[in-house]
Amino acid sequence: MRTVSFQGIQLTSGQQRRLALQQQLRGAFINPVLAHQVEQTLKDVESRKEQGIKPERIWFVERQEIGTTSVVEWMGY
Repeated sequence: MRTVSFQGIQLTSGQQRRLALQQQLRGAFINPVLAHQVEQTLKDVESRKEQGIKPERIWFVERQEIGTTSVVEWMGY
C-alpha cells in the first residue's frame, strides 16, 4: 500500500481565491438554506401529526404477485 503525502504543496493564487470563495459560499448560502428546508419540513410533519393527518405515501406497491404474470392476466381476459 502506498502512502501519499501532500506536505509542502502550495496552492496557486487562483486556487487560493477559488478555495476561499467556495468556503465563503458554503458558509453563507448552503447551510442556511438547508437548515430552513429541514426546519420547515419538521414543522409540517408536526402539524400533520397534531391534526391527525396520515403522512404522505411516497412509495407504494401497485401490485404484488408471485410467479410470472401471463399476458392474458395482464390484459384482463
